[in-house]
Amino acid sequence: MKLLFVNPVCLDLRVTDEDATVVPMGLYYIAAQVMDAGFEAAILNLAQADMTDPEAAFAAVIESEHPDLIGFSVTNPTRFSAISLARKARQMRPTSVIVFGGPAPTFMADYFFSTCPALDFIVTGEGEQTCLALVQTLAERAGKTDQKNNPDVSQIPGLVFRDGNTIKHTGPAQLIQDLDQLGHPSRYFAFQHLAMSRGCPGACTFCGSPLFWGTRHVRFHSPEWFFEEIQTLASKGISHFYISDDTFTMDRDRVMALCRKLTRVNLNITWHAISRVDRVDPQLLAMMRKAGCIQISYGVESGSDAIKKRLGKPVPNSLAVQAFQQTAAAGMIPRAYFIYGSPGETRDTIQESIDLLMQLQPLGAVFYMLVTFPGTRLYELAKKTGKITDDIWRRKIEDLPWYEVDEHLDFDQVKEFGTALRSAFYGHLPQFAANVQLADDPSLNLFHADFLSRLGMTFSHGDYSSDERIKDPDETARELFEKALSHHPDLRAFLGLGMLLLKHRRFDQATHILEQGLAHFPGSKDLVMCKGICLMNQHRFADARACLSPFEQHPDVRHYLGICQNKLETNP
Repeated sequence: MKLLFVNPVCLDLRVTDEDATVVPMGLYYIAAQVMDAGFEAAILNLAQADMTDPEAAFAAVIESEHPDLIGFSVTNPTRFSAISLARKARQMRPTSVIVFGGPAPTFMADYFFSTCPALDFIVTGEGEQTCLALVQTLAERAGKTDQKNNPDVSQIPGLVFRDGNTIKHTGPAQLIQDLDQLGHPSRYFAFQHLAMSRGCPGACTFCGSPLFWGTRHVRFHSPEWFFEEIQTLASKGISHFYISDDTFTMDRDRVMALCRKLTRVNLNITWHAISRVDRVDPQLLAMMRKAGCIQISYGVESGSDAIKKRLGKPVPNSLAVQAFQQTAAAGMIPRAYFIYGSPGETRDTIQESIDLLMQLQPLGAVFYMLVTFPGTRLYELAKKTGKITDDIWRRKIEDLPWYEVDEHLDFDQVKEFGTALRSAFYGHLPQFAANVQLADDPSLNLFHADFLSRLGMTFSHGDYSSDERIKDPDETARELFEKALSHHPDLRAFLGLGMLLLKHRRFDQATHILEQGLAHFPGSKDLVMCKGICLMNQHRFADARACLSPFEQHPDVRHYLGICQNKLETNP
């Protein structure tokens, strides 16, 4: 039996939301489970950035591979793509079994069966055991000719399917308590997004995690299992990871054990994590930094106590300020998630959020207009207003903005809230960077230099370099590079400072700082090339050729060597 798992594309074009372009972790887990059981499986990501015609790519795979079962991971934003592709699959391969899974089908099974005639099954919630049981049952049924003794899918928990003119739910599947019993997806696939746990003890009204996982009890992989996953992926060339647990530091001892394993083995990796401001401390943060963590995102949501209470996250602002200071002190970027347009939002509550933002001084921030989905407490509250029913999802929309069901809010007002928050952040970001107070810990000096040079690059060559809301990003970058070098020699800081000086045509200074860098990192092609370009700008083509020659095997270096040779032949 041949299986194809598909990640459909969102309804709206994604320009900056990279998370929408990657395969959900669940597909890797499910595919690994069925492959461990001896079935052939593949994953098709139709949402990847370079996918120009998802439907044509899907049709080509169906035509060439002839899958017996096609499983779609579906969210509210991808539901129309999934339905359209299911229809296409039914036309091309009528005997294939079509399965939907993920949060949207889990919470809207009736909707999907009424709008997608091609759909055969929905796998609800945690899908590994249910999907494997379904595949095994279908495979066994395909091998039997006696219909009376065919296996019965109605005995598989976690399924929804058509039974005549009715929709049958088999009830929730039992949750996997020991996540280590699951196979390692890294045995078969290469990917960057990981999670050491499932579930969240929080009660955020805008989040569907508690209902999706069926409990507020958090389940974990062991540090050993998770470390093995990272190590295997690192051996495949993955050097950066996104650890996407709802709260990565929920079990402090578990995280400390993982970090000790990572620091003992030089995998040369970096990673981002998500946590809560009331679940970190300086010792834990220092250990995470030494293990490769370079950014932690925190759901701050609002500066207003009243708003946070309505959102189900009544964490004191003082704890948020403390966590952000401690995270930056350890040499990691503290990134803030803010929500605006919440129930009861006013200009005054937005000002409270801006006031908190000024205290947090985050080095990264994401501002979300509050939207709601089935599976959240806010969605149930929205339905109680009488302004919507579940039929709203028949409209071509990805989500339901809260202001549409709140008589006290409108689009222009909520848009103004978002603009005010973003203006405050970007307008003060250079100040936030300048105010970073790093921990006075010699064991962190190497990491401090790395942190400051990374941050400097975001101002000189990254996202912050071209944002018109940020004043003089080059000056902020220069200060950060120089601070980095005051902690420890850092290749990125030498290079960034050299490139800045080159950009501003301060060639002598650029050459000097690059030579300092090469004294510490003599094998750096990037430093050599930057120095060579400096020398070329000074019309010192013979010196530039001598500088660049050791790296002539690199195509980009050969380009500059060719220019030098031409100049020397033209003007010997």
